[in-house]
Order: sequence, then structure tokens, then C-alpha cells
Amino acid sequence: MVYALALSSAAFVGIGNAIQQRAAARAPSGAVLHWRLLGYLLRQRLWLIGIGTSAVGNVLSGIALGLGSVAQVEPLSVTAVLFAMTVAAVSSRYRVGRREWSGVIAVVAGIVVFLVVGQPGPGELDAPVWQWVLAAASIGAITTGLVSLARRMRPQHEAAVLGIGAGMLFGLQAALTSAAVRRLFERGLLAMLVDWTPYAVLVIAIVGILLAQSAYKLAPLPVSYPPVAAAEPLAGVAIGIGVLGGTLTITPAAIAIELAALAMMTAGVYALASSHLVVAHHKPHHRPHLPHLPHRLHLPHRPHHG
Repeated sequence: MVYALALSSAAFVGIGNAIQQRAAARAPSGAVLHWRLLGYLLRQRLWLIGIGTSAVGNVLSGIALGLGSVAQVEPLSVTAVLFAMTVAAVSSRYRVGRREWSGVIAVVAGIVVFLVVGQPGPGELDAPVWQWVLAAASIGAITTGLVSLARRMRPQHEAAVLGIGAGMLFGLQAALTSAAVRRLFERGLLAMLVDWTPYAVLVIAIVGILLAQSAYKLAPLPVSYPPVAAAEPLAGVAIGIGVLGGTLTITPAAIAIELAALAMMTAGVYALASSHLVVAHHKPHHRPHLPHLPHRLHLPHRPHHG
């Protein structure tokens, strides 16, 4: 049941993000990392359809997290990129070629190998507030550093780095959602509403959405979404280990394979960031060149005979 809900969630989230990217790509220039980007998107019907589709996936993910654990649900979230890529391949005006599919496969394969070999254990269902604060502060500091770094990069690399930051925030959001939904199932709606976790989930989600939509504005979906999908489960596993007391296989052989898997994922992200789709994404639309015409037509002066 938990795995079925997680896969269904990934399908809705992937399709929803593909729709969101199409809307975000049309946003005005200069809106990246500004709140006016969200203000613009909230007025776009296509984006609202996309965010609504993703919201359905988030509800399914929340139910799965309430029934299972972060370690069970988050690894399956990376499959969202396959659903998103399928939508992009069908509906995009850009041709998704072998390089893009190879990059996506490298990202997905890298994270899957890492999670299968590492076998992250679930740990506890909740943690003291100070541990959550420490985890949130750590991810917040890393994300701030990523945003600062991204602003100095070219658009394709900036999109990938912003996507990693968004994915880390979504991983934290998933871990907090698990705690909030667990409280709902065990103690009721009122107990959840008087707790701090649902409000932290809302704030983190808004900031994560801003980073993700900025990445979508900067680069097409095959480039901007895989880093989001890859970073989310990694952040979820890290929080599961550091905050909830989860486990990870750390034998010498396992560590070697895990590092190789992370290297494969990194190579996939780099391949996507250097895709020709980014060049096409930022190329201005061709307009026919018209000769310059003067505002007034000057006629030759004819002498007056009288």
C-alpha cells in the first residue's frame, strides 16, 4: 500500500512539474529568484493546473509518509523524473535527444543504486524540536550557499544548482510532513494544527517552489528537473539518519559503490546542464528583418519657375 501510494504520488508530481515548467518558461525576464515570479505564475491557468496536479501527488505522498517512513517513500520520489520526461518528450517544442535521456538515466540509476546499496533504515517516527531546528538550519545554510553560488553561473548551471537547492528543501518538507501526518493519524486534527510542523511545511514548500520555478524559467525540464528529483531523496535520507536515527550501510564495499553511484548522478546532472536544449531555450525567437524606414519621406526639392 505504501509503495503504491508513493509511485502514484511520483506520477502526479512528475506530470505536474512538467506542466509547471512550461508555464514558468514564459515568465518575464528578470523574475528569477524574485517573489514576483510566483505572483506572475499564480495568474497563469496552465501553472495552476500544474501545481494542482502536483498537490494531488503531495497529498498521496503525505498519506504514504503517514503510513510508512521517509526511508520507504522518498527513494521512490526520484521516479517522478521519468513521468516528467515523458510529458516533456511528447509536448515540448524541443527534441529530447540521446544526450538528455542518457543524463536522466544516469541520474535515476545513480540515486537508485545509492539507495539500494545503502539500504537506509527508517529510524524513529519523530524527533525533539531542537534536532529539527538543527536540520532545518543546516539545510537552510546549504541552500543559501547554493543560491549564492548559482547567481554567479551561466543559466544552465544556475538552473541545476537551484534545482538541487529546491530538492533539498523538498526533502526536509517530506520529513516534516511525515511527522505531521503521523501526529494527525495518532492524535487527531486538533493535535496536528496546534503543532508547529504543518506551518513549517508550508513555509519550506513556498521557498522550495520559488527555487524550483526559477530553475524552470532558466532551463527546459530535461535540464532543470532531474537535480530537483535527485536531491530530494538524498536530503530525506540524510534527515532520516541525522534526525530520526536511521541507518545506512557503511561497509568498505558499500561505501565504494555509493560514491560511484553519486559520481554517476553528478555526471548525469552535468550532461543535462550542458545540453543543447539550454541554448535553444535562451535563443530569442527569430523575427524577420525589416529595413529601417524614416519617419518622414523627404522629396527632392524642385526649383520654382515663375
